[in-house]
Amino acid sequence: MKHIVAAIDGSAGSVRALEEAIKLGMSLAESPKVTALHIDSFVSMNEPPFGVDPDERIEAEGLALLQSAGEKLAASGLAYGTAVRKGDAARGICEFARSESADLIVIGTRGHGLAAELLLGSVSHKVIQHAPCPVMTIR
Repeated sequence: MKHIVAAIDGSAGSVRALEEAIKLGMSLAESPKVTALHIDSFVSMNEPPFGVDPDERIEAEGLALLQSAGEKLAASGLAYGTAVRKGDAARGICEFARSESADLIVIGTRGHGLAAELLLGSVSHKVIQHAPCPVMTIR
């Protein structure tokens, strides 16, 4: 295993996903590169709030998440990277993993039951269906 991608969005599940990716990387005989990936979702608004640029705010929050993830990765001693993409989260994660020849995607779940997942869909479920490599989900 040479490259692990940990999808992060600021949720408790994604924090645990990054922690598990780091633990896995550190447990392997040949340490892989671990990349923390954040996807900025597009915001569609007819009339954004006065004086607030939602895209700018989303981007700033994403960069803050990546800074925190980068600090955790640096402390681990593993080779690492951080990346941000824009668009649909599931599609972005799968496309990034494909383009980077990732060996594993680690992603958090929110623990929805099957009925909720069937009705709502979830990023982790879509990633599992379309990923170019194995996916480890963390609750």
